[in-house]
Amino acid sequence: GMKRKGFTMRLTMLGTGHALATKCYNACFALQDDAMGKAPGRTFLVDSGGGNGILTQLERAGIDWHSIHDLFVTHTHVDHLLGSVWILRVVCYGMECGNYQGEFHFWGNDEVVAAADKLARMLLRPSESAFIGKRVFLHAVEDGDTAQILGRPVTFFDIHSTGSAKQFGFAMEYSAGKVLACSGDEPLTSENFSHVEGATWLVHEAYCCHDDIERYNPHPIHHGTVREACATAEHLSVENLVLYHTEDDDLAHRKEHYLAEGCSVYGGNLHVPDDLEAFELQRTFA
Repeated sequence: GMKRKGFTMRLTMLGTGHALATKCYNACFALQDDAMGKAPGRTFLVDSGGGNGILTQLERAGIDWHSIHDLFVTHTHVDHLLGSVWILRVVCYGMECGNYQGEFHFWGNDEVVAAADKLARMLLRPSESAFIGKRVFLHAVEDGDTAQILGRPVTFFDIHSTGSAKQFGFAMEYSAGKVLACSGDEPLTSENFSHVEGATWLVHEAYCCHDDIERYNPHPIHHGTVREACATAEHLSVENLVLYHTEDDDLAHRKEHYLAEGCSVYGGNLHVPDDLEAFELQRTFA
């Protein structure tokens, strides 16, 4: 047959902004397994932003929500949790209409699962929320728990947040010896260095440039700077660092300013993506 170029794993940044961002969408991303056309590709959604903008971002990225069978929400803050109500809404409606195949798995710590369950039962129609526990499964994960997502091993870890909500990150071995890790929206702490050391990809928050620390004052709100994130990635020998969950005051120059600061302390590949920017983690030729 025809040879076609494909990917076996793609990372799409659906949103790169902080909680109150208005010029870009809130921080969230999708991991897609193309399955090389042998089976329908699947999508693993990580966080969901603060509203139904998640549906717009998925559409703009060319990601069909029918392909999402796993969603992990890092913590209960509105800019990460509320979009998940919309994902549950379309999935349950799709199940009701008979056009969503299979099961849906929602992953999060106990606070996240309790909040999602309550929101879904309050806000979805009873005929939709009826699928919870039947075809929609809410999994409360604990520190160190593992799961198979997109057919790959994922380890969830407590980031030991200093903020107001319990927050988890994860590490996925997406190919033999290759790991993609995400530390939620707070700086990675030493308790979890072991999960991330030598990772091929790390998705990490950076609220602002270190040069702007007095303007944004990120530390009291449990965020860090570009320089701090890059120093951590350098220390852990991370190959590719993706910065997100940033301020959005000057998006036109964000990439240039963040790269200039970050590359002064980090020797790996630094990425400061715009919304909808995608990275092929594994490319194969079929």
